[in-house]
Amino acid sequence: MRHFIFSILFTAALALSACGGDDKPVVELEQPVAVKVYTVKIQPLGQEAAYTGTVESLEKARLSTKIMGWVDQVKQDGEAFSKGATLVRLRSDDLQAKQAQATAAIAAATTHFENATKNLARIEALFKQGAATQKELDDVRAGFASAESGKIGADKMKIEVDELLKYAVIRAPFDGVVGRKYVDAGDMASPGQPILDIENASQVKIVAQVPENVVSDLTPGQAVQVTVEAVQVATSGAIERIVPAAAAVSRQFDIHVILDNAGGELRSGMFARVWTAGEGNLGLLVPQAAFIRRGQLQGVYLVGSDSRARLRWVRTGQRDKGVVNVLTGVNEGDAIILEPTKLVDGQRVEVSR
Repeated sequence: MRHFIFSILFTAALALSACGGDDKPVVELEQPVAVKVYTVKIQPLGQEAAYTGTVESLEKARLSTKIMGWVDQVKQDGEAFSKGATLVRLRSDDLQAKQAQATAAIAAATTHFENATKNLARIEALFKQGAATQKELDDVRAGFASAESGKIGADKMKIEVDELLKYAVIRAPFDGVVGRKYVDAGDMASPGQPILDIENASQVKIVAQVPENVVSDLTPGQAVQVTVEAVQVATSGAIERIVPAAAAVSRQFDIHVILDNAGGELRSGMFARVWTAGEGNLGLLVPQAAFIRRGQLQGVYLVGSDSRARLRWVRTGQRDKGVVNVLTGVNEGDAIILEPTKLVDGQRVEVSR
């Protein structure tokens, strides 16, 4: 009897623990929720359109070396330099020894070649006089050819060593500043391994992304406004270049705007906006009431073909009078759920008419 009562209590405890989980019950997801939707349409954006972008240095380079060696000297992060200054120096004792060997080999090969040249001239003169045999002439000519090849090989070896030594000292290709340092003094540098990122920020390039339905309305030389909120910069510029190919994933085109930055306020990686003026700009406008925010992410719920709410993260542009231009994440004709505060991804929905 005691065993029977214990079994009943144990079974009840298991049932209670199962009910206490945090997972969303399947029955709630299957219970339809009445929602109102908005069908996305391509509409005029109005007088201005804004496109998000990033500040990049106009001149920048990632430096590496062609040889392996210990780092003796390297510029520090943020350190300024002039064109031609030494940025990185690698330990090159072994290459300097090879350079000395190559120099000595050239001297020996040159002496041997000069001696072979004299012997050839002497034997050729004796052969004309009948005082030397054909075999003697052939032997001397073979020795001359060997000496000539040896001299050429020694010269090439010296050129190769001299070229490798150039990679032991990396000099600045332009005036600028060190953006990022990847090694310290005492580290081992390997061929192709990044050592320094350098940049000249006296001029910067704003790289902004525009959707495919807008790019045909933009032209190089077109006047634009640029804002960088992090440093409270607002200035005018012009589109310098429109990249002809779109990004494979976003289907957006890059535009470049060049700005002077003599004061150094603008730094690589800062967030910027490029504003274009004029009518005729079109976009996918969605009511602001359709958006949810989680941290820095923005999203909307779409009504899927299975009548379920499907969360879609989006990238937005211009906001005006309660509507938002969605740059990526939705398409024309999508049914966007309005005021989706209590929805979860996968929730069955019923569209209110």
